[in-house]
Amino acid sequence: MIRGNYESDAGKHQELPHEELGTFSHVPFEEYKEKCKDFLSMKRENGILEARLHTNGDSLMWNAQAHRGLHYFFDWAGRDPENEVIILGGSGKDLFKGIGRPMEDGSVGYAHEFDSAPDNAWRLYDYQYYDGTNDIEGQVFDIEVPTIGVWNGAAFHTDLVLFSDITLATEDAWTTEMHFRVNMVPGDGIQIAWRELMGRKRFAYAELTGEVITARKALEYGMVNEICDDTEAAYARAQEIAELIMRAGTRQTRRLTVQQLRKPWKEDIANEVRNAFATEMWNTATEHSPHEVSFWEWAHEEAELVKAAEKEGKVIRPRIDGGQAETPIK
Repeated sequence: MIRGNYESDAGKHQELPHEELGTFSHVPFEEYKEKCKDFLSMKRENGILEARLHTNGDSLMWNAQAHRGLHYFFDWAGRDPENEVIILGGSGKDLFKGIGRPMEDGSVGYAHEFDSAPDNAWRLYDYQYYDGTNDIEGQVFDIEVPTIGVWNGAAFHTDLVLFSDITLATEDAWTTEMHFRVNMVPGDGIQIAWRELMGRKRFAYAELTGEVITARKALEYGMVNEICDDTEAAYARAQEIAELIMRAGTRQTRRLTVQQLRKPWKEDIANEVRNAFATEMWNTATEHSPHEVSFWEWAHEEAELVKAAEKEGKVIRPRIDGGQAETPIK
């Protein structure tokens, strides 16, 4: 609880005119809000920027639009001096709906930008490696204010919320790490987030078996900070925490504190992500590994079984033909 006469310092930052200094001006909020509108809906009040990933107002369909747009967003929002806390999460029931290209008729087409067939192998650099590495580095390096991630429902690229300084999950949140299960190498940053938060042994098990991680398990493993009833409750709580942050320290103190909090992430990412991502892309090219959605669709069924068993105090362990509810050995 904040006691005393602490007030938010939003809007009190004074910047010397760019014209006077001969420096470049920042991209205005309304401009990048418009540029990103097809995959991010944004609002900002009192220095708190809330950005919700979406496709046509619903859960995000992962494709080149968001994959490339995110690192532009991180750059523009990170440079904007009026942003003091950034909240990033999903829309609708789930953070991710799947992988594909939204079509004008409302259907979902094949995301050929991720195609790894020999004739299209060049795309692996432009639309996977380049965008992917810059997404990870942009989120952790380019944004210098506190961040809060909102993980709602089903998600696969959970690094987008786990690399936030604080992460909130909805009660129905769940994930599974799909790379190995669809014949891909986990090298695009997700391995750093999962391994460093849940621990090496737990990560190896989750990666190799496709274990479903529920919100409760994520809280137990230290991957998230709090669980909220639903998406709107999570965003309301994120706003409350953001306001608490705004009243507890000054603008400069917030930004310098973030540098200390993120130092381990920055070291891990600088040391690993580009080489690991290159390994993933080499394997994807030589094995022609698809961004296969069938495992993601199957995982929804498994997740429902896992969540139901969890409510009964039981577990479902990954097995070849699907697991059965078992009583865990304590």
